[in-house]
Amino acid sequence: MKLFDLTGRVAAITGTSRGIGRELAHGFAEAGATVVGCSRSYEAADKTAAELRAKGHDTLPVLADVTTEAGAEALVQAAVRRYGRLDIAVCNAGVDIKKRAIDFTSAEFDYVIHGNLRSHFLTAQAAARQFMRQGSGGVIVMTSSNASVAAFEELTPYCAAKGGIDMLVRGLAAEWGPQGIRVNAFNPGYTNHAMTESGQEQLAVEAETIIARTPLRRMAEMREMVGPAVFLASDAASFVTGTILLADGGWCAL
Repeated sequence: MKLFDLTGRVAAITGTSRGIGRELAHGFAEAGATVVGCSRSYEAADKTAAELRAKGHDTLPVLADVTTEAGAEALVQAAVRRYGRLDIAVCNAGVDIKKRAIDFTSAEFDYVIHGNLRSHFLTAQAAARQFMRQGSGGVIVMTSSNASVAAFEELTPYCAAKGGIDMLVRGLAAEWGPQGIRVNAFNPGYTNHAMTESGQEQLAVEAETIIARTPLRRMAEMREMVGPAVFLASDAASFVTGTILLADGGWCAL
């Protein structure tokens, strides 16, 4: 048995148009999974799907806003209509706003919470309903952050959302374990990619400080997040649930 082989499994992955989500789409396809990827822009989702098709992978791009119940359900049902089942859900889509907490508006706070915590919950819920209908269990993997463990200046709502994801993982793992559903998260640290152009510029400015503070003395390549996610989705982690796997180069060890 190949422990990390995902051949024959259908994986729905949110936020595949860019960043870690795009890397996960490629990584899961290379591990053998059929990837159903989504974005709030069909063109963006299809761009990644085209990259997978060019490599010979069967894949399905979906337009879905997973901050809504309808969007999360649409993603799951698109997978089922095309492939007849769902085996893995990767809750990856996320947003951030870097700003002093004192200056956040309630709308900005809701945007960050909805774009991270709410979207993860609704996607997991829609996937779990399908897993239960199938009666064969399933796997949910969530992208969290080391910001769930360590506080970062001007990212307080983001930290709160990611901390919520970690507890969501534990709660859902406990509740859905008897149905054979495993729920875990991997928590990236600093990667060489930021969610926004301004964030990318700031990352470049702060790179030297970040690297000096990280025990491995570098930032991660986005591709390095594929291994933790595939591990948690695979049979190699068949007795792992409710776990938060830090992939931060040792940042939170200090």
